[in-house]
Amino acid sequence: MTSILMVAHDSPYGSEKLYNALRIALAMQEHAEEPIQLRLFLMSDATVAAIKGQQTPDLSYNIQQMLEILLAQGVPVSLCRTCAEARGLSLDKVIEDVQIGTLVELTHYTLAADKVIHL
Repeated sequence: MTSILMVAHDSPYGSEKLYNALRIALAMQEHAEEPIQLRLFLMSDATVAAIKGQQTPDLSYNIQQMLEILLAQGVPVSLCRTCAEARGLSLDKVIEDVQIGTLVELTHYTLAADKVIHL
């Protein structure tokens, strides 16, 4: 089984970088010929993508919904603790099942992954 770590840094709605990263993650889950082990680690401004209760009536996509689909598919989603704390985020403010991670954990995920994608 191929292990893939995706690390995202961009804000959820300031550009479409995170949106496209999540589209790629969803497509990999759906179209992989063999099962993959995917993990998503959000850093910098990407951490705010995990805030629950997002309302995006004027946009054609909702980052919260995309993350919830990945979580339902068993994809672990972690936030950089330092980045999240700098933005006032804690577990009570984020989507259920999103975890707060550390740089040490990210290091372990990186070393264990067959492929690492930074977006």
